[in-house]
Amino acid sequence: MNTRFKFTDARIRALPTNPSNAKSTELEFSDTEITGLKCLSSKKAGSKRFLLRYVFQSRKRSLSLGRFPDINVATARKAAQRYRAMLAEGIDPKAENEEISNHPTVSEFFWNTYLPYQKKHTRSWKHEITRFSLHAEPRFGHMLFKDLKASHVLQLQLDLNSANSHRKALAPATCNRVIAVLKCMGQLALRMDVIDSNEAMKVKQLRENNIRMRFLDAKELKAVITEARCYPNKQIGGIIALLAVTGCRSGELRLARHEHLDKQNQILYLPMTKNGQSREVYLSDLAMEIINETPLVPGNPYLFAGRVPGNPISSFRIAFLKVLKNAGIKDFEGLVPHHLRHSVASCLVSAGKSLIDVQYQLGHLCIQSSARYSKQTVERQRNVSDAFSELVR
Repeated sequence: MNTRFKFTDARIRALPTNPSNAKSTELEFSDTEITGLKCLSSKKAGSKRFLLRYVFQSRKRSLSLGRFPDINVATARKAAQRYRAMLAEGIDPKAENEEISNHPTVSEFFWNTYLPYQKKHTRSWKHEITRFSLHAEPRFGHMLFKDLKASHVLQLQLDLNSANSHRKALAPATCNRVIAVLKCMGQLALRMDVIDSNEAMKVKQLRENNIRMRFLDAKELKAVITEARCYPNKQIGGIIALLAVTGCRSGELRLARHEHLDKQNQILYLPMTKNGQSREVYLSDLAMEIINETPLVPGNPYLFAGRVPGNPISSFRIAFLKVLKNAGIKDFEGLVPHHLRHSVASCLVSAGKSLIDVQYQLGHLCIQSSARYSKQTVERQRNVSDAFSELVR
């Protein structure tokens, strides 16, 4: 059998497979056009691959070029010529390839390293998939992470915040969330020595105009709690009332289980919160009354059971708006259950509680997050202004 000939796609396709009883794993054929270019045919029908064999510093080495027909003869020759040019310059092409493989692309790092890490440390990883897949990956997912520069990230931010023929300009808050994913990826990559500099950190956030000016004062919260406890669906009424009492996130209470409730000590254990950490919520007597009023559903492990057997309660936004209306709350358009958390923080501050108290009540990692929620009531602002006037009168 002639094992040396000029490679063509037709001749490579017609190469025989290696006999099943052969001692060698693959039959090897050589190209007469490019020194060292080989085609290996295995015992499996149709399985053929290109290989470059060469000598570097007196050592025999080989470099895989790809499988046929994924790459054709012309492509294999171009790759072989490029690598032989590197050899002529004293560069080992295999070592160069191995060096490149140690540097992941932006997409490879997100899916193979960052996402598995986030799944262990935060509950918001699904949102990060959406932000990365829709906005960042199409732009520079193919780039080596080490080659990603601040200018690339800045241009992405500017484009997202500008309208084009396909969509309106994205809100500053949305743009910031996308860039935040890249910043968090960079921090992890920096700790792992994948990159030398977190370029995304050089890009400032856009100014957001999303301050929640509307919140419920203590009187309105009391009315909501009263109305929620009377709501026909006790599961929905119970979770709304408990949100207004504790300031918990709705997702935390939705997934709260009976096994996490210590009735004797009036503590609700949350094994996983938004920031990826567990915490304990100390329940008041009123909170315990609300929990005890919520009927148990046999076979359902959740404090607030949904209609689907074994599942927690799902969305209750429409019911929330009905409760607000029945409670006599005015100007409730645009309010969502999360505003109850914001309202609890505001009422605590207006009652004279410190931001440290708010931080522990809401389960924030840093006090800056608590400060973002703690808007003072008009009455408290007037009292502060009047008190200062009395000092300088």
